[in-house]
Amino acid sequence: MKEQETKDLEQLVAKAMRKATLETPSLLFTDKVMAAINAEHQNVTVRYRPLIPKYVWIGIAAAIVGITAYLWFLIQPTPLNLPALSFDFMAANSLSKEFSAFTPSKITVYALLLLAVMLCVQVPVLKRYFERREGP
Repeated sequence: MKEQETKDLEQLVAKAMRKATLETPSLLFTDKVMAAINAEHQNVTVRYRPLIPKYVWIGIAAAIVGITAYLWFLIQPTPLNLPALSFDFMAANSLSKEFSAFTPSKITVYALLLLAVMLCVQVPVLKRYFERREGP
């Protein structure tokens, strides 16, 4: 029974293949496909957005200027008779005595210096790499 169904199916496919004509693409098929690919590739361009927006930098700068101005006017004698800040409690703190007695070894200083240099080198290299990857 299955063999008969298979033969009938093969005959049906052969009949359909004889009736079907061989289709050929148009003359400009390759050009149209490449134009569509190029148009899609151009639409995918990534717009550069900084990691930290400008308004955040402006806020940080305003906070630093505000704190600096506030401290400046507290330190300067003013006619408002604002209380002067005293940092004498920092000298009596045992934690500050521990930090003042700490001296890092030369290897630690060299390691931190090398880390800082490598970081300064790595940032431009990675930036250039990502610019090339996202480029045209």
